[in-house]
Amino acid sequence: MTARGFVTTSAYVLEHNKRRLLILLGVIALALFFWGIRTVFEGLAALVGQAPGLVVTLLFYAFAMIVQFGALMWFLSRPRTYTVTPDSPQIGLSFENYRGQPDLLDHAKSLVRILRGVQAFQQRGGEMPKGMLLAGAPGTGKTFLAGVMAAEAKLPFIYIDASSLTSMWFGMDALIVVSLFRKARGLARKYATPGTPGACIMFLDELDSIGLSRGGVQGGQQQGMMGPMGMMGGRGFALNTMLNQMDSLGQHVEDRMKYKLLRWLGVVRGPVAPKPVVFVIGATNRPDVLDPALVRPGRLDRRLNVYEPDGEGRRDILQHYLKMKAHDPEIPVELMVADSIGWTPIEIKTVINEALIVSHDDGREALTYRDWLTARDARILGIKQPILSMSQHDKRTIAYHEAGHAIASHYLNKEDRIQKASIIRMGDAYGVVMPTPKLERHQLHQQELENDIMVSLGSRAVEELLLHTKTANASADLRHATDRAMAYVGNFGMGSTLLAFPPSAMGVAPQVLELADRLLELLYEETKRLMREKEYAIHAVANALLEKGELIGPELDEIFAYADEANPEKAQPFERKPVILPKMSDLAQRNGHLPATPVPLAPVQDPTPIPQPQPQPPGPLPRGTGD
Repeated sequence: MTARGFVTTSAYVLEHNKRRLLILLGVIALALFFWGIRTVFEGLAALVGQAPGLVVTLLFYAFAMIVQFGALMWFLSRPRTYTVTPDSPQIGLSFENYRGQPDLLDHAKSLVRILRGVQAFQQRGGEMPKGMLLAGAPGTGKTFLAGVMAAEAKLPFIYIDASSLTSMWFGMDALIVVSLFRKARGLARKYATPGTPGACIMFLDELDSIGLSRGGVQGGQQQGMMGPMGMMGGRGFALNTMLNQMDSLGQHVEDRMKYKLLRWLGVVRGPVAPKPVVFVIGATNRPDVLDPALVRPGRLDRRLNVYEPDGEGRRDILQHYLKMKAHDPEIPVELMVADSIGWTPIEIKTVINEALIVSHDDGREALTYRDWLTARDARILGIKQPILSMSQHDKRTIAYHEAGHAIASHYLNKEDRIQKASIIRMGDAYGVVMPTPKLERHQLHQQELENDIMVSLGSRAVEELLLHTKTANASADLRHATDRAMAYVGNFGMGSTLLAFPPSAMGVAPQVLELADRLLELLYEETKRLMREKEYAIHAVANALLEKGELIGPELDEIFAYADEANPEKAQPFERKPVILPKMSDLAQRNGHLPATPVPLAPVQDPTPIPQPQPQPPGPLPRGTGD
């Protein structure tokens, strides 16, 4: 049979046996269905026989997964804190250890008295403050003050870096903050006096890391790549939860599971008992960026600005730390007080310790004032790194360069003293003269600014008059003098105009540049006149620097006194001529920036009269306007 014949025969058979074929396919399908049901029931029967073991296995895996998930959540939501309890001797601090800020300490003592007697204070109708903000520059003692308060209050103390309250996992920030406050309340209850709710002090360092204003560019929740789709949380969750924990309606709702159950059973009724006080102390050096809701009354409403100590405070700090170090009994504490103007307590402590290291390396048992200066210079400028291969010509140039600064500073600034003059390289400086005020000054006067410019110009004046050259080493001095001159005429209103120009990217007005240049010319001429009068002292200081390398204040005073005795006709005080600058309007007119004709006092009348509308004779009304 051919292929064509086979196809023809098959088509004929299918065409005449459709019904029989459908019945056959149905029977086969039913057979397969019932066979499958039989297999399923057989499997179920076998499964029922093994049910106890399977149930136990499933329960084990479910329990293991729940435990693992709970452990993971506990680990991720656990705040990284440092806890000190009242019975722990870890802190070992008292109010006697906090020096240099007596007014700040008095305020801290007042808060400690309230924290100690929370119940008595509340019985009088007082409401316990919720928190306090310590704002100040780094190193001013904010963290130290919080530790002292905790030690004196005899309360549990929790220290935490605020940045650790954030998490890479979305939503974990809120859990961390809740866990932190729950831990604080638990410690407060544990160490509470019987009959009182207790209190705990929580210190959040670097509060600005989570407390940024939510209305700013950097505030709120971080989105984008670090947003919810990436399973990453923003600082907004931590801040919102903290605000809720510090002051919200939740303060009057029971949150402990045991008491929730007892209230549900009806065993406990009535209002919620007072919760423990969690006194939050936040520290930051950026109080301006904090969210307003965080520093409003009822939260961190008390703000203490921790400044650098004044003269009395620095004297107290110096004497306190010197008692702990082996030092020369004749060390000039008053000079050290003047040397450390603007320093923080930690800077004073560090430099004293560095001075003791210097004396120890030198084989001496006690630190001296020179050790103090060495440690101070190393911290401000850098360590000494003398250039042994420097030529004598370069050393002489640097010595006269620094002598010019020293002469100008000594004879112009009678309220200052020179700590040190050196031609030994320290940091990026080949030489340095370090003047410092004898007393603290918080105002800048016109003559002080002019003297400062002349001190900067002293190096170039000596180079021109005595060395008959000009070096590039004076470039930094000239930049400083230029900046001060620009501020003199353009910002401080000390020149011939009261205009104060704000910094602008468009440049400086040409009149300001001309006035500043004129000021520099006048002061430079006065500086050269000073150097001519004190030439003998310049040579004396330069030769001493070449011989010793560096001179401290008392040594410089001896050289100046010797120079005045050796040259008595030039020993009289230097009388500086007053600075008189031209008016800015005169400069503008001369340069063609303003019209030379004066501005009239009265407005100029226009000779062309303005046409006035003439009255029109009455006529017929237009159509559509009548009644």
